[in-house]
Amino acid sequence: MTLQRRAFINLTAGVSLGGFVSSAGSAEAQNLQTVRVLSFPSDAAKQILYPMQAGIFRKEGLQIDLSAMGSGAAIIAAVVGGSAEFGAGSLFPVFSAYGHGIPVRMVAPISIYDTDHCDTWLLVRKDSPLHTAQDLNGKIMGADNPNDIYVVTTRAWMDQHGGDGKSIRPLALNASEQLAALDQGRIDLVVLKPPFLTLAIGSGLVRVLGKPLDVIAPRFLLSCWVATTDYIEKNPQTVKAFVAGLTEGGHYTNHHQAETIDMVAQFSKQDPTQIRAGVRTVLAESVSLADIQKPLDFAFRNGVIDKQYDAKVMLSSFVPMTKAV
Repeated sequence: MTLQRRAFINLTAGVSLGGFVSSAGSAEAQNLQTVRVLSFPSDAAKQILYPMQAGIFRKEGLQIDLSAMGSGAAIIAAVVGGSAEFGAGSLFPVFSAYGHGIPVRMVAPISIYDTDHCDTWLLVRKDSPLHTAQDLNGKIMGADNPNDIYVVTTRAWMDQHGGDGKSIRPLALNASEQLAALDQGRIDLVVLKPPFLTLAIGSGLVRVLGKPLDVIAPRFLLSCWVATTDYIEKNPQTVKAFVAGLTEGGHYTNHHQAETIDMVAQFSKQDPTQIRAGVRTVLAESVSLADIQKPLDFAFRNGVIDKQYDAKVMLSSFVPMTKAV
């Protein structure tokens, strides 16, 4: 293993897992293949929570052991380290992993960012004196890590609107910690998604400043499921069954959002009433190469990766694809 790969895997060593959920009883589980899955506790988790609850994975011959983890980079490190077969996260940690020679590939899309149905906002305190991009110069931003998609896009958004994006100072915090940190004055700005965005808006403590993800494109793939290349090659039927369950779950939940409120609330430990009142994440039932190439090109232009890649190299053959629009 190279030093770069070892450093990436050790980046978040020691991060604990939580939120165990099982999709089958002990007797039935004896006839199912167990796969360990890690997911960020966001609204997009409904993609896997619904098919677990509805028995869709059981029909595919799988028992899902699901744990929540608060960092996309930590999830990828755990998957590569053998703690799980599948993991969910935003695209930038996947791009960075690939660029460092980490053997992971996308197996399925999760959420689509769409500016017309924006579920990702840049927030400051309601009583904050920060009103423009220039006001954010030198301020502290809560984020998963210094190179996550929200930090990089906020920097670019500031540059586009008259600020100095390089001057912001990221502070590593899980999404579940960021609203409290903003309220306490430990950070000055943050970008949140549901259900944490819903909680923030509902609190009345925040003010929307902008849509930083628009600097990438009006529409693109925001997050995905990954597995190691070794696991994909040795377990093609398992990967196929996992992706089939996710695809069916995504299609159903996109059209039956109300049925997913309680399961998302339980998994993310949020108030179901607030989730019901907020904007919900749009799941990607399939994805085009263009939806992946746009954030990939942006990541290269902004130093997340040091080489330009074709989106095809990031994908396994199991990703449900659509033609580019």
